[in-house]
Amino acid sequence: MHAPAETAQRSPWSFPDFRRLFIAGGFSSAGSYMQIVAVTWYAYKLTGSAASVGLLSALALGPSIVGSPIGGALADRFEPRRLALVLYLFQGASAAVLAVIDLAGELSIGWLYALVFVGAIPYGLNCPVIALVSVGTLPEECRQIGLAQSSMMFNITRLGGAVIGGFVVHRLGIGTAFALNAASYFLVAVVLTRITVVTKGLQESPNRDDGQSDDELTSGGHSKDVGALSFVRLASVGVGVFFTVVAPVEQLMPTVAQEHGMTASAVGLLIGAIGVGAILANPIIVRTNKSPAHRRRLMAIGFFIAAPGMIELAVTPHNGMAIDLMGALVIGFGWEFVYISGQMTVATEVPEGIRGRMMGLFFVLVTGTTAVGAVLLGLLINTVGITKAFLATSTMAAAAGVALLALGSRVTSPRNEATEPEGITSIQPN
Repeated sequence: MHAPAETAQRSPWSFPDFRRLFIAGGFSSAGSYMQIVAVTWYAYKLTGSAASVGLLSALALGPSIVGSPIGGALADRFEPRRLALVLYLFQGASAAVLAVIDLAGELSIGWLYALVFVGAIPYGLNCPVIALVSVGTLPEECRQIGLAQSSMMFNITRLGGAVIGGFVVHRLGIGTAFALNAASYFLVAVVLTRITVVTKGLQESPNRDDGQSDDELTSGGHSKDVGALSFVRLASVGVGVFFTVVAPVEQLMPTVAQEHGMTASAVGLLIGAIGVGAILANPIIVRTNKSPAHRRRLMAIGFFIAAPGMIELAVTPHNGMAIDLMGALVIGFGWEFVYISGQMTVATEVPEGIRGRMMGLFFVLVTGTTAVGAVLLGLLINTVGITKAFLATSTMAAAAGVALLALGSRVTSPRNEATEPEGITSIQPN
């Protein structure tokens, strides 16, 4: 183990195990977005129903609601690297079966629903497990930087995977996208056999400087955190609303593309544009996310930014691809404001003794509200049409931003802003 003074100056990329897992994880994340484009496009092509696409998204996301806490518990009981390896093999098997059935010409909507759900089960279990494995390839002093780089990788692969996936589906068919996704999972499994992971001490934080023990923070000594937890509750509500109202548009991009007379390649470009917006927003948020009050205001700004993007998609069905791409990019920009502000609030305001559990619940909140929102938005589009549905959601987003500002002004945090760790960025499941 390197001394803190030595490792503090080293890049996570200088550690071979992290580098291998990072690169393989990038391929896996890109493959996942290729499959998202393929399954949502195919479901809408078969049914012509936005509600069917929403149901498919719920089946893909739903297992994470239950699976993430269970996966975390399994990682405490079993060796995380081996557990992640097994789960990646199951994920790859599900994608491979999808490819084989499509090649045989037998991929019905029923098979699609069933196999997407089956593949989502190991994915949901694996989210907290692979997070532990990833940081376990680094010494403690490098983990925060490694997490920041992993976040940027996620947004870049969302862009690349979605764009490439759209063209693969359009030119080569959905079976090819499934096969490439399966190969990416098997690649990560192979890498996991060749790395060493240290999981001891992952829940320890180097940033605590208040001299309190976990017992003090989780019992009578936590009274000073009551105001801070008010920010956590407010941030959780904001994240829940955003991922119910706005975020499901990513899952329903095939509806947007077909309503606007576009092909499957456009679906990938539109989803990729959300990733571009997130990439552009990330450095701005990291520099300004320094206190609970700042984060609350940035979250409200995220709602205000995303609302015009929804309006742009709603009122420009025949104005060309460039306008739609701009709308998606704006949504992604606002998305990152809300997501990172919410996650940083949990990471810095929750007492250390319960921080890990609260972070797990944060991911459950994001996944669960996206699943519910996808179904509701799909039903709304089927009922009133895409234009009225997106105008309604944009109005709700703007109203949520106003409410965050109004409610947040009543909450004050007792924490000293100077003691808050800076530079914490978004951590998203692959």
